[in-house]
Amino acid sequence: MVIYWLRHRGTAYPVHRGDCVLGRSPHCFLVLSSEQVSREHAVVRLVAQGVEVEDLGSRNGTRVNGREVAGSQKLEAGDVIEVGGERLEVMRRVSRDQSQTEQSPAPEDPAAKAQRNILELIEELAARAADAHERGPLVKTIHGLVETLIQSTERSGRLLNRGEAIRLVSVTRVIAGWSADKAMADWSKHVARAVGQN
Repeated sequence: MVIYWLRHRGTAYPVHRGDCVLGRSPHCFLVLSSEQVSREHAVVRLVAQGVEVEDLGSRNGTRVNGREVAGSQKLEAGDVIEVGGERLEVMRRVSRDQSQTEQSPAPEDPAAKAQRNILELIEELAARAADAHERGPLVKTIHGLVETLIQSTERSGRLLNRGEAIRLVSVTRVIAGWSADKAMADWSKHVARAVGQN
């Protein structure tokens, strides 16, 4: 299973099924505050061949890698979407099941491998939860895995690298954003502090 994310200002947002609208409206999938952004500026959606972006008739247009989007345009990992001066990077990750079939060029530290596997599982479950009608059970599982990952860093003494820490905090912020419960926001802040991203 391939999972697509949009990274904006250090936070990654999983692209879910249906229309992921980018714009200033508080109802958008990703709210962008720039005055150059229209209320509903552009839409990113999963398609059979991957992921695509389409401008929604915005005032200032949408660009991919500096080129104006006309109609819908397929996206690749590493592409940069420009929406009213805001930049979003397209990221692609392969699920744990597929990544385990790929050959690793060199042996790695078992603690690092275990931590990476937990992080990838957390990201995969977050992408599934984004599409789920009932997120509660998945969020509970993710919460437990995040705590397991933090405990593993404390036990092994092997801290997450900066990229891994940013990925973990990004997921917890997305999950906290799904709930009006202040405890979820506090939990996300706790995770950020625990991995040195506060």
